[in-house]
Amino acid sequence: MQNLAYNARRASGYLLGFVLFYEPFMLFNQLASKFIVDESFSSIHVPCARIPLANLVTGEWQYASPISLLFCLLLAVSSLWFGPLFCGRLCPTGGFSEFLGSLLPDKYKIDWPKVVPVLPLRYGFFAGFLFSVWLGFGVPCTYCNYYSLEIFVNLFITGNMLNNLASLIATFFLANIFFGLFTKGGRGYCQLICPVGTYNSLFHLLGRFVLGAFHMQVQKSACIGCTKCVQSCPMRAINMQERKAQISRSLCIACGKCTHGCPQKAICYQSNLAKEKSHEQAN
Repeated sequence: MQNLAYNARRASGYLLGFVLFYEPFMLFNQLASKFIVDESFSSIHVPCARIPLANLVTGEWQYASPISLLFCLLLAVSSLWFGPLFCGRLCPTGGFSEFLGSLLPDKYKIDWPKVVPVLPLRYGFFAGFLFSVWLGFGVPCTYCNYYSLEIFVNLFITGNMLNNLASLIATFFLANIFFGLFTKGGRGYCQLICPVGTYNSLFHLLGRFVLGAFHMQVQKSACIGCTKCVQSCPMRAINMQERKAQISRSLCIACGKCTHGCPQKAICYQSNLAKEKSHEQAN
């Protein structure tokens, strides 16, 4: 019953994200348009954090959609204070690939941190995305998992294929089959390629210098080293050091799966002030 309630909460979050950001609904656009004049309101790419990031790098931010810029700002502020909650609790694209990753036994799946250097690749892809735009290569929307999933969602709901480019279809299967179904945790695309996820993680890293910022914390005294959190983390962001769990802020998406699965309740989502207070009380 506890697992059912937890899974229902997570599914509700992704459903909310779907209604807020995906066509044919895009409720976020409708709400934002009441306060912001945006001629690109009807575009499938609004909101989109990838395009305005590219515009900022090239110095052409004035051409970005105002709603998209607002979305980028909200992502930055929320990730700084609360962690990448958009990735872990709202993004339907990441949630879908994570679901697919739960369908196969682990013996058939790749654990990417054990195969490749995830963080260098992750930040390398992000830098490549930004500077390739700066060099004039354009924004590769046809290789965006967010967009590729959206065209299939629209096909299912409305019967209309928004774009049938072969590259988008290839992206869908690469991101959701290779990096989803056959990846431990199901979030291989999020781990290695997604520029928005990396953008959120960068602000989450900066949050360590902000008083009151929230993140997933391990109470070392309560951790028994059972590794259940390591196995359950969809981003493979947890490893064991001296039989104690350690969470990488560079990969953590604050989804709370580790907290739910910990038999000792040794992992919690709280502010760094609470951590300092606990430390003072322990002394």
